[in-house]
Amino acid sequence: MNKCDSRNIRSITFKGSIQNKEFSNASAGHKNIHKLLITLWGVLVGILSSLIPLISGFVASQIFRELQKIGNFNINTKEAILITSIPYLFSLYYIVINGFKKVGISIIFILTVVPNIFWFVSEKGTNIIIRSLPFLGFSITLAYLGTTIIALLITTVYTTSGTLSQFLTLASVIFAAIFLTKYEKVSLEKVAISILIIAIIIAGYIIGKKAIRGSPQFAWIKKIAIFLSATGGTSFYGVDLTDACFDNSHLPHTDFRKAILTRASFKNVTGLELSRLQDTILEKPHVRKLLTNPEDGAGKDYTGANLSGANLKGANLAGAILIGANLNGADLTDANLEGANLSKAQVLDVDFSGANLTETCIEDWSINSRTSFKDVTCKIIYIKQGKHGFLEPKPDSGEFQDGEFEQWIDELQETVDVLLHDFDFGGWKALGTAIDKTANKYQGINKSRWKIEQKDENIVLAQIGVSPTADKPAIHQSITNNYYNELSIQGNKANILLNPSEKVEIMENKNENPTVSGDLVSGDKTTSGNVNLSGVNITNSDHMSWVNLNGQINNTIQQLQDIKTEKGEDLATILTALQESINGDSVLSEAQKKEALEAVETIAEEGKKTSGERLRKLCSMALNALKGLTAAVTDTSKLATTLKTYLPTLTALLDL
Repeated sequence: MNKCDSRNIRSITFKGSIQNKEFSNASAGHKNIHKLLITLWGVLVGILSSLIPLISGFVASQIFRELQKIGNFNINTKEAILITSIPYLFSLYYIVINGFKKVGISIIFILTVVPNIFWFVSEKGTNIIIRSLPFLGFSITLAYLGTTIIALLITTVYTTSGTLSQFLTLASVIFAAIFLTKYEKVSLEKVAISILIIAIIIAGYIIGKKAIRGSPQFAWIKKIAIFLSATGGTSFYGVDLTDACFDNSHLPHTDFRKAILTRASFKNVTGLELSRLQDTILEKPHVRKLLTNPEDGAGKDYTGANLSGANLKGANLAGAILIGANLNGADLTDANLEGANLSKAQVLDVDFSGANLTETCIEDWSINSRTSFKDVTCKIIYIKQGKHGFLEPKPDSGEFQDGEFEQWIDELQETVDVLLHDFDFGGWKALGTAIDKTANKYQGINKSRWKIEQKDENIVLAQIGVSPTADKPAIHQSITNNYYNELSIQGNKANILLNPSEKVEIMENKNENPTVSGDLVSGDKTTSGNVNLSGVNITNSDHMSWVNLNGQINNTIQQLQDIKTEKGEDLATILTALQESINGDSVLSEAQKKEALEAVETIAEEGKKTSGERLRKLCSMALNALKGLTAAVTDTSKLATTLKTYLPTLTALLDL
């Protein structure tokens, strides 16, 4: 469907290019007839699912009978029921409290064995135990299956059709179970079976309610339920919804996967918690709450949040924590960011027009020439974050007057741009050394401000921050010469030297080539956009072989361990884990593995040095290389998982 004129978009599948992106006050999801059919389906499946608890209870009853055959202990029916029911009921209690965990399942299995061993020691008793254990294990397995099915059924029906349908489904399960266990004569054994069946149903209901409320232990149940409930609902799968307006809409059972949501507005939207939001900025609950209620963001913590392309016009983010957040391409016009912490945030292509940035901390944030600060309100800005507050206010005295902050930030963005060839991982080292040597010779170069943009295979554009009064042509030529000299020292042959008289100018990034950038104010090396450093392939035949590289890393790590300090040992442990994950990673290509190992070797070599001797730029570049590699692969990558686990500790150990 390419055009929508109605506010009723239930059960509509949108494809291709949408002409009308005005969906304010719209109602999405399912039509009423679909909800009725889901309710009837829930009742029918509920009746059928009651068979599983019933079978589980009757299997357990077989154990009652087996236990009463033990002659040495004269166990009566009541004792047999207790011996069997205690581990059975405990197993259900465990999964309700802790979820389905492997360790817990193992413990439950042990608990089903220990009571029997404790009670029965005779040869005859042992034989009966051996015969009864399979029944107990099978009975508990069926109980788990029944509990899971009931929980999933309850969750699915609720997310699709609401509380009434949920009640009808639960009632159908209970009444079916009662009907199937109806006997002419009541006995203690039959009562016990009924209790076990009811316990399974109650456990399934409780787990379903926990899943609905967002319990992380049962998030997988809700995920499956939302998948089922969204089937047949409104779909925007893969649709470009740039600048779309969904304000005041009700959007349950809607598929937004792979949709482009750049600057799409979701103010006062409801029902999104019941929609398919995977891999969108709406996926995380705290981010979703901000996008639907942007006026409630003051003082909230959005550390590391993905807000790329978010529509936050007029948002109240005063005092909010946005450390390391990805705000690339976001619309923050007229937003209140007074006192917010934007340290290490990525704000490439962000529109801050009319925003309030007074007393905001911008240490190590990443901006570019398309980050707009038109008509911002900013009296004081802080460029460093301390342990107990923000430090180093700008201007050095007084306050920014109207337009002065925009002028100050523009001056900071001046750069010298150098095209560099033969830029594999050795290029990182060569560039770092070239910048250091140039900074020692010329004034006005800011080593903390840089950006690397890949233009072609092994060719990159390096942008290095300079002051407005710096001698740009001289700095340009010095970095170029020093870079290729360093490559020659490393054993690489420079393919080309740039013309000394080449005009130096700021080059706009008009493509989607991968970019690695440092803070344009204070210098954190972060990634921006769709980073894919895997394109920086190591193709030089003079590089050390795979085996030699691993051997060198092992030797360096051993030297780290020999230092006998807590930091050295911790760093060695992390680097060993990274090395093992790289070698065993089936997702990475051979070139990517080589690049990752070289990064680990660089960190290991620098890790041996004292904090004062260590070249933090090299450490930062090596970490960025690892981040770039993992950003380009799936979550199944062993390196991606290991790096995510150890990155905060590794950064702290390297004093970055």
